[in-house]
Amino acid sequence: MNILMIDSRRVNYVDPGEYVSGSAHQPYSLEVTSRPSDEQLARADGIIAFHSVVIDAPLVARMHRCRALVKATIGLDDVDVEALSAKGILCSNIGSVGAEEVAEHAMALILFAQRKLLDYARHTRQGGWSWRAHTGEVKACADTVLGLIGYGATGRALARRAVALGYRICFYDPWVERCVEGIAQGGTLESLLDTADVISLHLPLNPDTAHLMNDARFSRMKHGATLVNTARGGIVDTNALLLALQSGVVSMALLDVVQEEPAPPQALIEHERVLLTPHAAFYSERSLADLKANALETILGLLQGTKIKTVVNPDCVSGGGKGICLN
Repeated sequence: MNILMIDSRRVNYVDPGEYVSGSAHQPYSLEVTSRPSDEQLARADGIIAFHSVVIDAPLVARMHRCRALVKATIGLDDVDVEALSAKGILCSNIGSVGAEEVAEHAMALILFAQRKLLDYARHTRQGGWSWRAHTGEVKACADTVLGLIGYGATGRALARRAVALGYRICFYDPWVERCVEGIAQGGTLESLLDTADVISLHLPLNPDTAHLMNDARFSRMKHGATLVNTARGGIVDTNALLLALQSGVVSMALLDVVQEEPAPPQALIEHERVLLTPHAAFYSERSLADLKANALETILGLLQGTKIKTVVNPDCVSGGGKGICLN
């Protein structure tokens, strides 16, 4: 079996020399590249693609032997699943790897805003020393409503952390009826926007969620609320967010992802009430190792005919009989 790993051109996930193939006891050969050649794509039986590697129809057309592709991310918004299915190529993500880290990152951003750390750091850097040197209210966690839009693995992980600090938690998720742990109250998106002091996004990016946070949704938000996005940048309309910041509807925007990454607009970078981190929420030494191990285990399982729960097109029909039967 020939496995091709396509690494990100922005930030390498794979260290030089990390994977050594060719062992007599290894049932596969493995190549790593960030710029796959036609020859590499043509001979690959399975492909692993990391974040920011776009799997579009022209790239899929160059995959002549490929039977399975694993996107080493949770989201599949940059994968043409239809093109893969048309060629009988199974497609899988890696499930909830990194969900705990994303929740921790979101919690850190929320507390950063809640405790006015940006204001205080700026104030003391300028020589001041007053606890009154902040904008907006300083509310206790117990007096704060945290609204989670999306209540999957990451949303639930954040809820568990937030409830320990005393937050009152509500969520909106059309696929989740109730919180089985009893720590969060489900409701409509409109009720969440009306009541939440902090709104944290935990959704995939797809046609239904693209620009979910737009002018209309920002206008429904509780005035002075904080927005946190550790999901996907395209969920938030940047222009609408800047207007909401200007009007004061949004008091702070704490963003690990933006729709324009890796080059956010200067208006976001320079805004005094915006904090940006570079799509780092998923990261810890453990989560990075788990991500790569999970991706490799998944592609090997698919190539060996194992039933993998994270496959998104299990019914794809192969042309020429090269596909894998999961039944």
